[in-house]
Amino acid sequence: MKDEARRNLSLRLQSLPLLGRASGRRRSRGRRCSSAPLLGALLLAACFGDGTEPLPLETAEVGVVLSSTEVSLTIFEVENPTQTRIVGLGPEGSPVTMAVRGNIAAIPLGIVPAVAVVDLREGLLSLTIGLPQGSGATGAAFLNDSIVLVANPDLNSVTPINVFAGTSGGEITVGRYPQAVVVEGGRAFVLNAELEFFSPDGPATVSVIDIESLTVTSTIILSGENAAAGGVGADGRLYIVHSGSFGSSNGSLSVVDLTSLTEVGHHPGFGDFPGSLALGPSARAFVGAFSYGVAVWDTSLDAFILGPAEALAPGGIPSTSGLGFDEAGRLYTLTPDCQNPSTANRHDGAYEVDVTIPVGICPFAIAFTTIEAGT
Repeated sequence: MKDEARRNLSLRLQSLPLLGRASGRRRSRGRRCSSAPLLGALLLAACFGDGTEPLPLETAEVGVVLSSTEVSLTIFEVENPTQTRIVGLGPEGSPVTMAVRGNIAAIPLGIVPAVAVVDLREGLLSLTIGLPQGSGATGAAFLNDSIVLVANPDLNSVTPINVFAGTSGGEITVGRYPQAVVVEGGRAFVLNAELEFFSPDGPATVSVIDIESLTVTSTIILSGENAAAGGVGADGRLYIVHSGSFGSSNGSLSVVDLTSLTEVGHHPGFGDFPGSLALGPSARAFVGAFSYGVAVWDTSLDAFILGPAEALAPGGIPSTSGLGFDEAGRLYTLTPDCQNPSTANRHDGAYEVDVTIPVGICPFAIAFTTIEAGT
């Protein structure tokens, strides 16, 4: 039914809003049709037969791209990526990270000490939540459906905020210059770059926070410098990309065992200033860099599949500012252009670009989530 509805609606997409409000649950007696506003081409006229069961909740997977210079989000439907919507985040800011969960995106605003909260389903800026002055506002992750932990790099702390109530809790002191947060197994892992005057001043660290008590329970010392991004692989280990020092080609990858809370591997050779990480559907880590594109690491063999010298060059451009995977395991990369509107690139199974998606100026991060699209 969905495929047929998409085909029937393709002729009138231009007249439809990209994001609609879901109706409440209904019960059907006899044959009944209801208009079910969904995302873009998912705006279906859904017809149901006899029955008294509640109609199933419709959902849609969307991609979300953060554009730093433009201070905006581009939202696109994964199954129809030509349908996009741009949401402004405010008049000022320098956002480079975000967290998404369900219908909500939380975007730390960098030089503006605040977090923008966006309703992805409605395509609207819901509210802006203040952070401590001088925060630096970079790095965030959802602890649950309502609480986001946001890093304050310039204050060496993190702050919990409630994205629905618009409130914030007290600061939690962590290491120097936290700039990313990863949540797994009831704990938040805060990646501290350990910078002094924006340059590495010793090895990076990880502050481990118990989500229940919101207290730091331990600190993990890493071997790399300037921890920039992290994620948990299918093997249950935490992978952390280190940017190193700009121009020094000392990027690296740390592997942390989440049971012992120790670094169990450190791999150099990731070139000049890598800054993004996406863990693929198989035992592979994809590492993005402005300087070379996308390197591919085999996490089961601890070896490069494609090193920086052989890195993927999306669309023939040996550079990327961010990357991620959708639910189907397709790779997306961002084309770095901080002067003009840019593109997100969807890759096929051979990692060739098969779809380009228009986004804003200076895209820096991409994420995927499933939203409630209607009933």
